[in-house]
Amino acid sequence: MTVITIEGRAGAGAPDVGRLVARELDIDFVDRLILAEIARRVGSTVGALADQELRVPSFVNRLAQSVQRMLHRSAVAGMGGDPYFGPGVEHLLARPYHEMDEPPASTGAELDDEHFRTATAEVVRDIAEAGNVVILSRGGSAILKDRTDVLRVGMVARMEDRVARVMKQQTLDETAAIEYIEHADRAQHRYFEKAFDSSPIDPFLYHFMWNTSDVSTEYAAQVIVDAAREMADKGLKWAGNPEPAAVNE
Repeated sequence: MTVITIEGRAGAGAPDVGRLVARELDIDFVDRLILAEIARRVGSTVGALADQELRVPSFVNRLAQSVQRMLHRSAVAGMGGDPYFGPGVEHLLARPYHEMDEPPASTGAELDDEHFRTATAEVVRDIAEAGNVVILSRGGSAILKDRTDVLRVGMVARMEDRVARVMKQQTLDETAAIEYIEHADRAQHRYFEKAFDSSPIDPFLYHFMWNTSDVSTEYAAQVIVDAAREMADKGLKWAGNPEPAAVNE
């Protein structure tokens, strides 16, 4: 079973690397948009998956069951008849970091943040338990840091390279791209600090970190693939709190 988490700064190329790794290993790839689609399919009712007319691929069905279990647990715990905001759960799981820049301004907003962290952690753990998956972002490396069968990877890059990538991918001008990255960095840091008492660039969360200003995404992906294959072939258990390797070849 292969489980890989990749956490990267905005514009560092983590989605590109994650997709390359998943394609090469022929395993599943999960990002926030896929989680949102799963949540949308499940909808607001705990019994949604009992509908035999629901026809989805097996992997999507597994994730839908994970979201359903999370909704069921929240209902049983007394969260109310509309657990995790009912049909809005897709927005909860899909929130990008740059939309979480500002601290909560009210008790309700703080509760929303807590629900987001709880829902995310529950779903990430269930996805990892199913196995054979690359999990992008969502704090997966911190959520799964005590699992010795998970390969955890971090990604950074110099600001000018991040700006260039965001300008291309988001179709933004330079000023807007810089603002986007600054918002994302602040929000990502706040999320990690609040949820894990850590930082998204804490090297001790990862087995190794890539600086994609100095290596290509293709090279980074290939090394991750090689490490994952060695781990799987030899049945390796990687330390839960590894000495990090900063890779800048």
